[in-house]
Amino acid sequence: MTTRHTLLAVLLAFACALPACTSSEAGTPGTGAEPGPSGSPAPETPALTIRLGRVTGDSAGERVHPADLAEPAEAVRRTIEDLYETAFLEPTLDRAALLGLFSGEARREATGDLGHLTLGPARSRIDEVVPDRAKLRLEFLADANAHPMAAFAQTEFEATAVSGDANAPVVQDGEYVLRKINDAWRIVSYDVRGRVPRPEQMGSAPAEAGFAPGLPSPGPMFVLVIGSDARPGQALTNTRADSIHIVGVNPRLGRVSVLGIPRDSWVPIPGAGTNRINAALAAGGPDLLVRTVERLTGIGIDAYVLTGFEGFVQLVHAIGGLQVRIPYPIDDTNARAHLRRGMQHLTGLEALAFSRARHDVPAGDFSRSFNQGRVMIAALAELRRRIAQGSPAALIPWVAAGGQILRSDLSLSDMFELLLAAPGFDPTKARNDVASGSGATIGGRSVVVLGERARSLFADLRGDAVLRG
Repeated sequence: MTTRHTLLAVLLAFACALPACTSSEAGTPGTGAEPGPSGSPAPETPALTIRLGRVTGDSAGERVHPADLAEPAEAVRRTIEDLYETAFLEPTLDRAALLGLFSGEARREATGDLGHLTLGPARSRIDEVVPDRAKLRLEFLADANAHPMAAFAQTEFEATAVSGDANAPVVQDGEYVLRKINDAWRIVSYDVRGRVPRPEQMGSAPAEAGFAPGLPSPGPMFVLVIGSDARPGQALTNTRADSIHIVGVNPRLGRVSVLGIPRDSWVPIPGAGTNRINAALAAGGPDLLVRTVERLTGIGIDAYVLTGFEGFVQLVHAIGGLQVRIPYPIDDTNARAHLRRGMQHLTGLEALAFSRARHDVPAGDFSRSFNQGRVMIAALAELRRRIAQGSPAALIPWVAAGGQILRSDLSLSDMFELLLAAPGFDPTKARNDVASGSGATIGGRSVVVLGERARSLFADLRGDAVLRG
């Protein structure tokens, strides 16, 4: 279980001071200068200095002073400086130095993207590159102790490539995500766009490259998503579960599946006899509910996330609401759900009402569970849309809200990695289903007895985390 985490959103506005390039005359002792492509001496690499102009900090917890950010901001600034110097200003490309600024999977991808991340083939025909303008904007994500764990960098870089009497613009706008790895800030995700000179002439050609990391393991992953029935003031784990869903993730196929389990399913609960499955949360917390679901389905659960009504509303509010397709008109006074059919932007309260409605839906609790799956898939679509419209920094409110509101055995770093990988999963290919059964009365209680279709769905999901449908 994780402790409460806070968001540190830091916007750093950078002013860039670019000193003039210097070059030595041929034959000057100690310069080591050799003739460039046009016959002139090769210049020394211009020093690119990005000066920090202003730092503002905001935290959902304790107030953070800008001075506390000086060290990580300077470290990230140096990494970005090194990136642009090596990629565009050095007379020859030092592949090892450049790739050393990336980490893991991003390094492997960058190896294939060097032509778009740097000057590319035109480098051998260019005498020098004169930097004109550069800007850097940073947003930091920090943990509860205000220790920055991720940095989102947005860059604007403009320079002029010179070859004899000809020149051409060099432009790159980049979005980078950096993590602190072995005491150094390294790039784990990138998306760059710009123009670099063509090799055959001093015109320019588009240069684009991007990479977003997947999950650390390519194997299937299963997360149990639990909604508690706790009311304001009640502990999340001292009440029954209101909703129970297994979310299966297959990184290799880029697929997500959501399988709901009716809350009144009559099942064995380890150490507590046979009861409705939602009683497992009250009897032994999320750990017992996880064990109950594993015993029922044969699916090994890798992690759980838990929230209640109030937390759900706060979560949707924190990410700015959700675009959800309402499948039919709903007028459920008990759930306070009054929704028309079609795509709608739902607030936190509206999303909760839609997720709780069961009196004015076709199949009662089964439809309610299916609609809850719709909301989860809508959240994936919303995250992809936000990142596509903005930058990877759109992740910050999602990670922060998850760390603050959700109870989970995922660390904040785990949540960050899951959300960073989320754009690689297409919500239009997501599958959503509910383990169905028949109604019965046992011991005076209305329950759901799961049938053959439910067992078939469990077996289908268990294999590769993909519901075939």
